[in-house]
Amino acid sequence: MADKGPILTSVIIFYLSIGAAIFQIFEEPHLNTALDDYKNRTAELLMKYPCLNKDDLDQIIEVVAAAAGRGVTVTGENQFNNWSWENAVIFAATVITTIGYGNVAPKTNGGRLFCILYGLCGIPLFLTWISELGTFFGGRAKRLSQVLLHRGLTVKKVQFICTIVFLLWGFLVHLIFPAFVFMGFENWTYLEGLYFSFTTLTTVGFGDYVAGVNPDIDYPTLYRFFVQLWICLGLAWLSLFFSWNVHMVVEAHKVLKKRRLRRHRLPIDDVPEKKEVKKAFKPSPRSGVIDIFDFMSEKVEDYSDVIRAIGADERRKKKQEEELARSKSCSDLLHGLVIPLDHSPRLKRRFSVSANMCMVTSGESTDGLNNNQEQQTLLKEHQRDTKNVRKETKSEEKPRRCGWDSRKSDPSIF
Repeated sequence: MADKGPILTSVIIFYLSIGAAIFQIFEEPHLNTALDDYKNRTAELLMKYPCLNKDDLDQIIEVVAAAAGRGVTVTGENQFNNWSWENAVIFAATVITTIGYGNVAPKTNGGRLFCILYGLCGIPLFLTWISELGTFFGGRAKRLSQVLLHRGLTVKKVQFICTIVFLLWGFLVHLIFPAFVFMGFENWTYLEGLYFSFTTLTTVGFGDYVAGVNPDIDYPTLYRFFVQLWICLGLAWLSLFFSWNVHMVVEAHKVLKKRRLRRHRLPIDDVPEKKEVKKAFKPSPRSGVIDIFDFMSEKVEDYSDVIRAIGADERRKKKQEEELARSKSCSDLLHGLVIPLDHSPRLKRRFSVSANMCMVTSGESTDGLNNNQEQQTLLKEHQRDTKNVRKETKSEEKPRRCGWDSRKSDPSIF
């Protein structure tokens, strides 16, 4: 952060300055025009009604403004109940989503206190749910990548296709098509519908345009429900989109840093791309120091992680196949070098001794085995060899792969 801090601070200050200048150019003349129009309208009213003086008109305007500020519809004959159960659900959704349009707000002390407590508990809960929803969308992208990889496409093409699908799905479903829907139901222009979609999904929520609150329009029953569902899905997509943008900015910063190092002829190897971050020492609770922000070190999966994970399974499978082929070649190579147990000299001698013992017991022994002392010697050697073989078998902790292949091929030993 030491090298990025000054650069990012300068960029933010420059961005704010440019934005303020452009907004001033567009909006200040409109404000001056609106102020002149207000003065002209009030003057026309005073001229039209001579019995009405300026103080009385100002008093009327104050009453109307106060009523509008308290949520009363001052234009038209139809009134809109902002605190019915359906509209209260929409207000609660604007609280936990941090949109806060501002057209409806609690006016009582109890309502304001409950709004504080409700937001403190509801905002983390909603953010957790949005994170899980974004993970679900990332899983769908992984599923699409697996289907495309099974059809024989390369990893680069699959990453490009998944990124295009992600961007098109977000912009079409959450920005472009909803603007047409709002044109039909709210009688807005397309630009007004697109403006409302952006300010809502980015949780800016100025409140100058709000869907479903016009008292002169008879909305369908499920219209507001689908608007709230669209807001939740759009927030999940936009969180992935912004995290992906941040990842792209970080990668661009790394590329610019490499070019700057090449321009000054500095070694790039001195600045590794990925540094291993050592885990900080976690003191025990008995030591008196507890890190309450330990949960912030956990990595949350975003869209850049999803794109990076595409093709990882295929590369892992290829690596396992290569290792399996290498192990098979090793067993084939050692097949002619390792002497099986059934051809070892010790086992041959063991079988020969047992055969001679069988011949002695059956009466078919030769003249050289008539000596009892030689028979006892052979018996002792046979018993000692048997004990040594058993000890060696028990003392082996972990048999080698090639050796056990030859043992398993001959079950007569066991």
